[in-house]
Amino acid sequence: MSNLRSSLSVINFEKFGETKGKVFTADNFAKDWDSIYVIPAELSDGIVNDQAFHKVDRKALVLDMKNPRMAYVIANQDSPVFVPAARFDKTAEGKYVGKGFLIFSLDFTILLPEFVFFLCRQGFWEKLLNRRDYSLYFEIVDFPITLEGCFLTEMGDTPGASLGYEIPSLSQQREKITAFKAEEKYLDDIVASKERKMLKKTSSDLNHMMGTPYIRINNALELLSQDVDEKGKSRIKYIRDNFGYIKRLIEMNGANFNDYPKAKVNIVDFMERYIQGWENYGSKTFSIEFYYDGDFKGENTILANETALAIMMDCLLDNANRHGFHKMSSPDNKVKIHLDRATIGNENAVIIAVGNNGKPMPKDFSIDDYITSGKFGTDTGRSGLGGSHVYKIVSSMDGTLDFISEAVSSAEKNEWWTTFMITVPLVL
Repeated sequence: MSNLRSSLSVINFEKFGETKGKVFTADNFAKDWDSIYVIPAELSDGIVNDQAFHKVDRKALVLDMKNPRMAYVIANQDSPVFVPAARFDKTAEGKYVGKGFLIFSLDFTILLPEFVFFLCRQGFWEKLLNRRDYSLYFEIVDFPITLEGCFLTEMGDTPGASLGYEIPSLSQQREKITAFKAEEKYLDDIVASKERKMLKKTSSDLNHMMGTPYIRINNALELLSQDVDEKGKSRIKYIRDNFGYIKRLIEMNGANFNDYPKAKVNIVDFMERYIQGWENYGSKTFSIEFYYDGDFKGENTILANETALAIMMDCLLDNANRHGFHKMSSPDNKVKIHLDRATIGNENAVIIAVGNNGKPMPKDFSIDDYITSGKFGTDTGRSGLGGSHVYKIVSSMDGTLDFISEAVSSAEKNEWWTTFMITVPLVL
């Protein structure tokens, strides 16, 4: 085992005048195992000077002096990062309180950044900092005290003067990290399961309470539509479509789609009605093109529940809006819905292809990731992809689900398309 002090080295920071550069802030500390490493391109620009910042032009470990958090900044001479310098504030009681960020170079042969994150998650770094009385160092060392002297210099028998933590071997570090991740996942799964049960009950209660008002409002809208012109009917349909969408949003959380009663649904008619409804309540960030084979009108019936089908389409189009187009409108943003024939074994089937030309899926993101509740394909917030709902609805129709994300060349330009393909048996 090695001492923590032996794996952390002093960085001698160079002086510089006021300049503009990439600035590390508290928001850039690791939030999870995937965000430990920070590259300069991820940071925002700011005006800095050497009175308040250190210029970091090499790979460096950044630790918070007050909170158990860290990040490993992958900077270099061509792409430096400016990190707020640590400081010591004197309290009314005459004690010194450390604030700001600590910066060290790290010996990878002794200590892994992931293990530092593990120590932070375990509360070790917080305990280490809480043991330190900075006033002791100001009594011993001439003011102004250096950050490196405070944390890395042995000071005889001074209590807590050195970083005296014994570090396990690299293989033992990896074992501890693996075990800790497994424990985190186990606990997260328990919490997620309980949250899903609570959400399902809340959704069920809301849906039950909305039942009577929903019927009354629809009846009232129906009566109103009998006494108005076409413009008025269009407005009434707008209200009905939006209210139906709200009801589906509540209904979809915790729903068991296998319990939904099924009937024969003309998929072409349904899709045309759905797209008209989406125009009333859906996103305006993209246009929709709907097309199908010329002979498809003759045989296009599937066994499904229309509410479940609408929820499935809501998820796919909302996914395109949120994660494909990042809620930003453009004339070039397109969603294409295409119906085509297929054969599953000896049965005829329909392929419902829903594609968008927004941001592609990550390279390593699979269909299993998409349909797993709690998995996220982008950094656009914990809204999820709705993939688990899509998969459950498709499965309830004895169908299959897959997607492709690939570059497509056309006469006009090259585009990247992400297309979800839902294959459902046709019925006579």
